[in-house]
Amino acid sequence: MKNLGTPKDIFLESIRDCLGKNEGQPVIQRGNLSQSTWELQQLSEDLRLSLNKDIDGLTTKLSATAEARGWNVHHPVNMEGILDVISEITKKWGSTDITRTDQEVFYEYSIDSGLSNLGCKITTIARTDLQEDRIRLREDIISSGIGITGADYAVAETGSVVILPRKGLSRLVSVVPPVHIALVRKQDILRSLDDVFLLRRLDYHLGNDMGSYLNFITGPSRTADIEQTIVIGVHGPKEVHMLLLD
Repeated sequence: MKNLGTPKDIFLESIRDCLGKNEGQPVIQRGNLSQSTWELQQLSEDLRLSLNKDIDGLTTKLSATAEARGWNVHHPVNMEGILDVISEITKKWGSTDITRTDQEVFYEYSIDSGLSNLGCKITTIARTDLQEDRIRLREDIISSGIGITGADYAVAETGSVVILPRKGLSRLVSVVPPVHIALVRKQDILRSLDDVFLLRRLDYHLGNDMGSYLNFITGPSRTADIEQTIVIGVHGPKEVHMLLLD
């Protein structure tokens, strides 16, 4: 029978081209589904040590890649710098209604009090089981001009922010408002998608809640449905900002 599929060597060459790799650069193995929890933990520890040694280089690469994907990248050096960036964004868009997710970074940097002093209205969107609460929070998201989230991971290879599903976090905050601001801590930067999937496999082995999806955000919303012309912001934010925090 005639094989109508793409030959294996051509298929793999296409993947290497898309990843910017050549045949002399073997793909780094990050484990497989048959590995034990202990083996994945060792790989994860090795990964963290390697990332910490190259944190400055990873930050530089993430910044460059993210800008190429359409992110507006900022490097605030302190809390005042963070508030200055967000304040400028609110002035540009003429909106002080902000919704945010319920993530650790907001308590680590005490952002709410600073934004309140600037006259912003902050609504924390926490996932709830009550129907009336879900309806109210959805309306708050729709009416807000800016959505702010943390980042579970940021991928230097692709310029992506990754948000994991869990209680207290609605992905609508990063999808519905016309402006999305992502707060990225340097400790959460990874080299590649391989790193993301390694850590997620470890989470699975440890029995953590995996949720039903992963939210990868790589720049503003884009579509080319109309006459093959790229249009920004049709199905999501028109403008996205990445704040790289120390």
